[in-house]
Amino acid sequence: MSLPLAALLLTFAGPHAIDSAGLLPRSAAPRIPADSGWVAQKPMGALAPSLQGRPVVVDIYASWCSACRTIAPTLRSLKQSKAGKATFLSFNVSDAATLKASREQARALGLGAFLEANRSQTSLVAVIDPATGAAVQTFRASTDAGAYAAAISKAQGMIRR
Repeated sequence: MSLPLAALLLTFAGPHAIDSAGLLPRSAAPRIPADSGWVAQKPMGALAPSLQGRPVVVDIYASWCSACRTIAPTLRSLKQSKAGKATFLSFNVSDAATLKASREQARALGLGAFLEANRSQTSLVAVIDPATGAAVQTFRASTDAGAYAAAISKAQGMIRR
């Protein structure tokens, strides 16, 4: 089995944080190459002016996704505790109609490429630097509010530079 396939299989074994280099820092899992196609990591360019100045937390959500329902309370709590410090967006990919609306919203905000690359990755949450469009850190099915908060703080530090 090739390393990228083994790494991909390991990512579905449970919740993991993935940094922008494609590492799984909380485990001894092998590296996931940045070009593996699993998560769009390439900078997309500056996001919409309305998103500038604060980290953007993007959730890829579907109503039929059990992991999405599991992380929803964590994201709601985080949204309350980080109000004014981060912008929270959810792209609903539950069906064709909601995906169409999410695509329109994503394009208007400069996140069209991100959504297209990740629309099948339900329960994916990315913390994005709005100045560059780069994912600072991505998470998959994680309920670790502390890890999300740390990624938001890291992004805030990048924005202040």
